[in-house]
Amino acid sequence: MDNFKLETKNSEPSVEDKKVVVEGMIAYHVSKGHIRKEKDEHFSIIIKDQKNKTLGAIVASFRWGAMHIETLWIDKTMRNKGWGTKLMNLVEQEASKRNCHLMYTDTYSWQAPRFYEKLGYVLYGKLDDFPKGCSLSYYAKKLEK
Repeated sequence: MDNFKLETKNSEPSVEDKKVVVEGMIAYHVSKGHIRKEKDEHFSIIIKDQKNKTLGAIVASFRWGAMHIETLWIDKTMRNKGWGTKLMNLVEQEASKRNCHLMYTDTYSWQAPRFYEKLGYVLYGKLDDFPKGCSLSYYAKKLEK
């Protein structure tokens, strides 16, 4: 271990370092029989008003036959009007078109756990007291083929 050094940074790794790490991880996945692209495919739907102001969005990524809901946000002026459900239904349709068998996401206790449960998502993991006094919950939903 004397011939190596450890670099500590208060930032993301350099583009070059990140590329080496991602390529190394992908090679490891492939060696275990899990084919993976260098970058996940992404899909998003953005709600815009007539002045092109963004009022909501859903951002998802695809990996190994599953869709990960990374972000779902609706402007406070648009909430409780069905927009979240509409966006979720649209990305679920997209996941089905791409032959996904699973959708998954996470949400904090002050965000939308009941929303995901209402849409048929099942809790599969939870970090309590993260952040202090709250929790982070992980949800998944199997898709019909």
